[in-house]
Amino acid sequence: MAATNATPAPITARGRRTRDALLVAARTTFEQRGFSETRMSDVAAAAGVSHGTVYTWFDSKESMLRALVDELVNELRGALRAHSDASPVERVSLANDAYLQAYRRNARLIDVAEQVAVTHEHFRRQLSNIRTLHVERVARDIRRLQEERIAAQDVDAHTAAAALCGMVEAFARNWFGRGETHDAQRAVDTLTVLWIRSLGIAVLQQTITKEKST
Repeated sequence: MAATNATPAPITARGRRTRDALLVAARTTFEQRGFSETRMSDVAAAAGVSHGTVYTWFDSKESMLRALVDELVNELRGALRAHSDASPVERVSLANDAYLQAYRRNARLIDVAEQVAVTHEHFRRQLSNIRTLHVERVARDIRRLQEERIAAQDVDAHTAAAALCGMVEAFARNWFGRGETHDAQRAVDTLTVLWIRSLGIAVLQQTITKEKST
């Protein structure tokens, strides 16, 4: 299927409000009806606008979903920001908590995008970009911890990041997308323990602390 694109971003406040309202309506409709069962007229009805107004800003429901997934990527990028003023263990905990919260807010949209990605290359790339952002951010953090002698030296940073991110991503997908039940704080704490132990962070931190105190 040929790629479709949204029209240029609105330059007036009214235009931005209309476009934002359409995206809210599109998201609600996609999440309730599924992508394949949604029509442009459904979005128009949900937004309370004419059918023609929808086409003023979007030429297809694919372009609406693209815009929504772009917003999702930006939100997850923000959730994955580094907390440079926190301790290594706190950084891991904060990052896991932020990622899980972001996934919770967007679980249904992610599910819709994953379904569409089966036949649409663009959405496969968008979802792949989310994964790449996650892995690259974590790999950078692991390398920094290795340089500081806080993380184990005998693990490859990128491979470890891919494995650890995969653990958290799969956990989030099964929790928020497939109905598993977990306590939120216990989930964050457990994922963090598994994360830091796999990198040897806790043991190395204790060693460094003891050395500094002698």
